Amino acid sequence: MDTQVGPDGLPAGFDSGTWYSQDGRHEWNGSEWVRSTRSRDSVSAAHIGFAVVFVAVIGYAIYTMFSTDSAFALGVYFGAIAFFGVLFIVFLVAGRWGWFGSVIRVLCVGLALLKVLTLITHPPSV
Repeated sequence: MDTQVGPDGLPAGFDSGTWYSQDGRHEWNGSEWVRSTRSRDSVSAAHIGFAVVFVAVIGYAIYTMFSTDSAFALGVYFGAIAFFGVLFIVFLVAGRWGWFGSVIRVLCVGLALLKVLTLITHPPSV
């Protein structure tokens, strides 16, 4: 591509291994601008899954905090919420890293499942 200007006359952006016009409707295939096939503003199954896990952990933490009044349990669940928050941010940012980002995303999902399994099998003592 000789210039980084999209068909709309605005600067193009490089995302996920290809050039996209600023409005996201066209992509550069190496010789010309073609209609983009990527979904621009859709919610993926991974986003829904992380949201469900996050809400479930928060709900369980709130239930445990009010039913036991344990400061230790409060710390464990706030730590888990912080862990899932950072993991979610890494998951979102890694989506722009090509194949390496895919590996990081798989590791993020694995860590999230491991954390949920740990919280279920070894809940904090009362």
